Amino acid sequence: MIHNAPFHTKAALKIRNTPNLKAVFKWPRGHAKSTHIGVFIPLWLIFQPKSLVSFMITVGKSQDSANRLIGDIQAELEYNQKIIADFGEQKNLGLWLQGEFKTKGGTKFLAVGRGQSPRGLRDREARPDYIVIDDLDDDELCRNEKRVKELTNWVKEALFGALDVGRGRFIMVGNLISKTSVLANIAASKGVHVSEVKAVDRDGNPVWAEKWTKEEAESVRDFMGYRAWEKEMMHNPITDGTIFRHEWIRFKRMPKLEKYDMLVCYTDPSFKSTTANDYKACRLWGKIGTELHLIDCYVRQGTVSEMVRWQYDLYERTRDRVAITFLMEANFMQDIILDEFAAEGNIRGYQLPILPDTRKKPEKVQRIEAVSPL
Repeated sequence: MIHNAPFHTKAALKIRNTPNLKAVFKWPRGHAKSTHIGVFIPLWLIFQPKSLVSFMITVGKSQDSANRLIGDIQAELEYNQKIIADFGEQKNLGLWLQGEFKTKGGTKFLAVGRGQSPRGLRDREARPDYIVIDDLDDDELCRNEKRVKELTNWVKEALFGALDVGRGRFIMVGNLISKTSVLANIAASKGVHVSEVKAVDRDGNPVWAEKWTKEEAESVRDFMGYRAWEKEMMHNPITDGTIFRHEWIRFKRMPKLEKYDMLVCYTDPSFKSTTANDYKACRLWGKIGTELHLIDCYVRQGTVSEMVRWQYDLYERTRDRVAITFLMEANFMQDIILDEFAAEGNIRGYQLPILPDTRKKPEKVQRIEAVSPL
């Protein structure tokens, strides 16, 4: 028997305790987002001492997909003997169709396909109060920005408008398969609670340790490949071949450092000092003839002090053999970061010779594209 992960319990409590909720649950493939958000949690809310759901809508990519999703909760209500024993017969013979049904207790369920008109949906005086939108995006949709925008508008206007002036639980679940997606747009909207769960942590340990082991996760990642794993399991969609193609990356045996015409270590820190933010990057590049070589790098969600220590360690490993130019973008060379360099230098008895890069440079994407021929 597989037990809940902590993030499942946290989600259930958040949904129960927030009557008017706008939320995106961004969970990886295989992490039971449809089962929990679309079946377990609404059932739990219905059978509270005072029912918290009176009319639930499930939205899928198509009508068939929505029917299948809501069919899971229909099957539980009809056949789960524990529910029947504790709460009585749920099946309402006169109102028990595929994609639309109503329990004997009066809770209504409706399946809606992507883009259909839910305006004016109500059951007598009751409007929907629990809407779950499940895996709305697909690869074909995300390649068309116009369609993504239209569908985002549909979610925010027609679908959200089906609630009674925003009252109720309005939830979207899925994984981030593209940065141009409805999920990304809704998650970025003001007032939306976002739960982001990645399949493994920074050390490769599964966040749902009750389900699978670190070795199993590594085996799945090896089979899927880096790009698919990042997209499906880590919410890091990588558009293949937009600027660089994987097959363009070349490797060779590294010459001795003394052979290089020039060595530059360039640093791009994020502003914050905590680990839960942008990646900090230091890359040591060497120029030899017409070639540029990436020799070593630090690319992590670490603290500023960890990044600074890495640069001091690099300097100490190489200073007796070669001269490396240490550079950082000038707008990052602010007091907080310089203080970290000074503090580490005081411990080591010298200051790292790091310089600000004050050049006026073109826009970032333009600079990235400029080096792609290399």
